[in-house]
Amino acid sequence: MKKLTHPLPKVGAITLGCPKNTADTENVLATVAGVAEIANVDEADIVLLNTCGFLKTARDEVYEKLGTLKNKKVILFGCMAGIITKDIFKDYPQVHAVVSGFHYPKMPEVLKSVINDQRVYAVAKEPLKFVEMRGKLLITSPSYAYIKIAEGCDNACSFCFIPALKGKYRSRPFEPIVQEAKELLGLGVKELILVAQDSGIYGFDLYGKKRLPELLTTIAALKGDFWVRVLYVYPERIDDELLTTMAGNPKLCKYLDMPLQHGDPDVLKAMRRPYDVQRTIEKIEHIRKRVPGITLRTSLIVGFPGETAAQFTHFLDFLKTIHFDHAGVFQYSREEGTKAFHLEGQLDDKTKQARHKKAMLLQQKISFEINQSFVGKTLKALIESYDEEGKRYLARPMRYAPEIDGTLFVQSKKKLKLNEFREVKITQAEPYDLFGTAI
Repeated sequence: MKKLTHPLPKVGAITLGCPKNTADTENVLATVAGVAEIANVDEADIVLLNTCGFLKTARDEVYEKLGTLKNKKVILFGCMAGIITKDIFKDYPQVHAVVSGFHYPKMPEVLKSVINDQRVYAVAKEPLKFVEMRGKLLITSPSYAYIKIAEGCDNACSFCFIPALKGKYRSRPFEPIVQEAKELLGLGVKELILVAQDSGIYGFDLYGKKRLPELLTTIAALKGDFWVRVLYVYPERIDDELLTTMAGNPKLCKYLDMPLQHGDPDVLKAMRRPYDVQRTIEKIEHIRKRVPGITLRTSLIVGFPGETAAQFTHFLDFLKTIHFDHAGVFQYSREEGTKAFHLEGQLDDKTKQARHKKAMLLQQKISFEINQSFVGKTLKALIESYDEEGKRYLARPMRYAPEIDGTLFVQSKKKLKLNEFREVKITQAEPYDLFGTAI
């Protein structure tokens, strides 16, 4: 073996956006690990910046982040790559490469070119099939990991830019997903989180039928003590096969994240989302009946163009009726390139902010009420870390997804092992967090 005459360059990564981007960063880091030394961003010579392009605020954050990286060589990839032109090299000299999803497997070659001070513009239309990348270098907590099961989206929501950024929906083949799950469990991961823009329709484009229930069952059958969670399942994709699968397997998190967007039929129609609100309410009642104790999360938008005071009241009534365990409420963002950009009745920021505040206060009240119902009960929780300052452990029960939901703070007289499940008696509740004692 020859000795290296020069040390490997140090490469760090910054991930903006959702868990799907986290999964991509982990795959990309694994591909370049032999070409560079993986380091934190402060020590890195080259920074891989994974971009989010969903909203203007997210795109603005990319450029703000670039402003802090003037002394680094930057490789841009992620959602924004396909809409960034070569002008970026002139406007931001620190950018040395732009790489879209089709070229992710070639990231080692891109990195070598950047090391040699070359500029690389590797941007192409999103591929027709899922681009498989082997290997994963985890950047999350050791306790959980994201597994991407599909890319792109076929929904035509009027407010959303994702189909233009990420292309048509394309499922990842079944076997590589299961293999990745096995490898992650071998690393000691305790929670596997399946992610896609529209997880509920997984497999239909490849196999002619939805295979999410089968995928969940297959992964849950692997050896070990772990949980499997699935994110982003639209209510129209949820059928009895999926609910029976979730209800009958203790390894599957009784948790559904369903992007619903609004509670008024006319606003939903303008959003190009299913607008039979009563049917949605009945579907959720059915879900709760089939999977007792299930945790429901949703994403909602206030201030959509033309949203009247009466329609906003319908939105609030919908929140009260469903009683979501968790809800993310966002102000409508006018995105050029979407159908909603040209709609009449664009609301002013003050109105959107006021409605957002009112909706969040209502959801906070609902979440607090639900959390209080757990006081005195015992929950199985994954112990993730220890807070030296607070002298307590940070954990998550099945009802909390990482990074987006709350935390269970655990007191224990005995030292607890991290990355293991423990029974915890809940002693106190706050709107978003729980407190308890290890049994």
